[in-house]
Amino acid sequence: MALIKILPEYIENFSLRLHPEIDYVSSSLEPASSMSTGSMPLSPRPSKCLKNLIKPDQMGQNSYAVNSQGVPGFNQGDYETEIWMQNVNHFVRKANKDGLSVNVSGSLERYMALVNSSSEISRNSKRFEIVRFDPPFSFTKNSTVKNIIRKVLMPYYYSYYDMCEFGYSNYNTLNFFTGSLVPSDSAIIYPNLTVGSKPRPYNVPNAFSCDFYINPRYTNDVGSGFHAGTILHLSSTLAVSLISGSLTDQNDTASGFRLLLQLSHSADVAPHKIDLNIQNNKRSWPQDLSFTTPDNSILKNKWHHVSIRWGGKMTNDGTGSIHIDNNVTSFSIHSSSIENNNSEAVFLGNYYDGSDNEGKFFNNSAGLYEGVRPYDSAISADPTGFSLNHPLNAEIHDVKLFNKYISAKQISSFETNGRSNINEKGLIFYVPPFFVKDTPKRNVLITPFQTENISTSKPINTTYSFGVGGYMINLPNFMREFKRGEYPRLYNLTASTIDTTVLDITANDHSFGTGSIRKRNLTILPNDNGRFRPGFNLLVSGNIKTDMSEFKTAIGAINLGMISVNELITTESAFPGLPTVSVSDLQRAQDNDADSLPDDTGDNTLAFEVAGVSPTSMGGSSTITSDVLTIYQRTRDPSSNEITIFDISNLFYGNRILPESMYLTDHNITGSGGKVKMTLRDNGRGGLYRADALTAHPKWSNVGTVLYNEGVAVVKSPHIAYFGVEKFEAKFKGEQNIHMLSINMPASVGAINSSSNPSYQKLSASFAANEYDSDFVYITGFNLHDDNLNVIMRGNLSQPIKKRTVDEMVIRFKMDF
Repeated sequence: MALIKILPEYIENFSLRLHPEIDYVSSSLEPASSMSTGSMPLSPRPSKCLKNLIKPDQMGQNSYAVNSQGVPGFNQGDYETEIWMQNVNHFVRKANKDGLSVNVSGSLERYMALVNSSSEISRNSKRFEIVRFDPPFSFTKNSTVKNIIRKVLMPYYYSYYDMCEFGYSNYNTLNFFTGSLVPSDSAIIYPNLTVGSKPRPYNVPNAFSCDFYINPRYTNDVGSGFHAGTILHLSSTLAVSLISGSLTDQNDTASGFRLLLQLSHSADVAPHKIDLNIQNNKRSWPQDLSFTTPDNSILKNKWHHVSIRWGGKMTNDGTGSIHIDNNVTSFSIHSSSIENNNSEAVFLGNYYDGSDNEGKFFNNSAGLYEGVRPYDSAISADPTGFSLNHPLNAEIHDVKLFNKYISAKQISSFETNGRSNINEKGLIFYVPPFFVKDTPKRNVLITPFQTENISTSKPINTTYSFGVGGYMINLPNFMREFKRGEYPRLYNLTASTIDTTVLDITANDHSFGTGSIRKRNLTILPNDNGRFRPGFNLLVSGNIKTDMSEFKTAIGAINLGMISVNELITTESAFPGLPTVSVSDLQRAQDNDADSLPDDTGDNTLAFEVAGVSPTSMGGSSTITSDVLTIYQRTRDPSSNEITIFDISNLFYGNRILPESMYLTDHNITGSGGKVKMTLRDNGRGGLYRADALTAHPKWSNVGTVLYNEGVAVVKSPHIAYFGVEKFEAKFKGEQNIHMLSINMPASVGAINSSSNPSYQKLSASFAANEYDSDFVYITGFNLHDDNLNVIMRGNLSQPIKKRTVDEMVIRFKMDF
């Protein structure tokens, strides 16, 4: 044994920063796929040879019976490896000593068969998955996780990450799609009604301009054609529709599109009836004022800026133009006006085909139940004999209508920036869409069986959410037309009560089981158009007088680009303390009436009120009038429950998730019937943004937060509240540091030439005649000591090294940690 001082020059150390890549796909609810792909094993290299031991006392049998030859045997199905093998070895040694021979092959074969059939040790089968959950309806450990994220982690990282709080960006799109689970005859209808002697506000008598962004994300189903979908329609004045082009994808479905513009009397011809084989300006009456853009001028899943303008007969000799990004299509109209003064409504997302007065959509019943401004006090029913057969399949935003011919400079400005002032000259119609706090009163669901006529001021229906656990977007809060302050009729996009007897239904069974509610909840989606920046100052300009409390950050500052979901209800919504009645008494009170409470329950009134309606009992009672919010009463958490939390073990990523590497994908957003897909990506600053479009993305727009060091991702936007609930895919890279230490230990001449091993004998290194140094030792291992000779590290050589007195060598020891 020798002690050798390790000098600094003998030590080498360096570090590697590794980025393991993870591709994880959660298990589906479908029976055919019950395992997640990419789950992480607890043991880095699990061995199938490691088995669980089965003890005899677990089976209640004697495992060590002796066979006819006296060989210890065991009953099939139970054994204890170490003791049984000791018995067999002892018997074989004794037999050999006595000069006997025995056959133990049968016992050993049975033993190995049981070993192979035994289950693997639990460490081998233990795997970790990415845990996804929604906030529960009662206080559980997941409630605690949510509160830790909201109250501890987000405040801690607030100064490091973008919008690291319970809030999301006020940057939205209007999403129109069709499918077997949603109505195709829905539309967003704004009133274009006369007030006294004033002309209709959205008429365009002598000139007009229309400007918007569009992304045709959805195509036709395999085997069926793409049906024309209308973007905007004013009867007898203007219709702009999306039609298919010649470009198709690998499934032979449309991936190229173009626009159809119909003006004046041509706007009364259903878009699918326009003969597209005839060139512009060569169609005959009544299709003579219909024009199309070039084939495939709009591409699937790309954001395109569209500006349409016409200045009248005296501007450019009656020539107008359709601008799609940098491409221009010209058309000519030799009339002084395109207006027939018949349009009483502006339709978004569908085409009104009918002869009856569309102003009847704004009747007394619609005014009472849906909060629209009544058209005529004597009219109480919708128009008849009409159809809405041209539903749009695309997302649009920043829809503007002018009663003038806009300039090329304005078109360039509209392409990159939203309007921040509604007093812009010529602007008569503008839907961004932004969230605002004020809406007209209307019937709002509080349970699937009850409504209340109120105005809403939050992005979600808080009573429905915190009371019975239902999901409902307050769509009118996003649909304000900013120039006139009008709110639309949401035709076939409303929620109605259940008026029949049903059993075992939840609030979300009603929400996702009703086509109009499904489509309503998906009409507003996060915007992923990175070519555009909205003008949030519009919220404080002109006649917009919305409450700023919904735009306050965690530190109290005003951020017009953020919608807060941190405190959606007030603390007054909960009763202080606990009732003095048992749960069974409260349930009886809920199911029957207050008289069923025992006489000795203390404050019956308070207990009776706290009973209220709940996610499991929504019917209530005719005598229950309390507006207590049951879920909030249980959790005392006023922040949004329409969120999704992903909890990722550090076994997946190491030290932290690598910034700007995370993708979260839901291929079937809940309620869309497989039509709507969404991908979220992180921006490297802790923010999640939507990243579906093939054009640039808005990395500043926030729909969620990633805490890289904690392995936590939170989707905060209520518009995708159940993101990944059926199945999701997560891709990201980790960050793991591997430190390497190499020590070069010299074994010089004359050193390490003795051994303190008691079995050491001095022998010749070889029997060769030319052996010049017969003395040697075997080096089998080494210890590393600190200054006090404490062993801090030990190494064993897989094969001993022969060291003569005259030999000189270096042993290189390497350690990763």
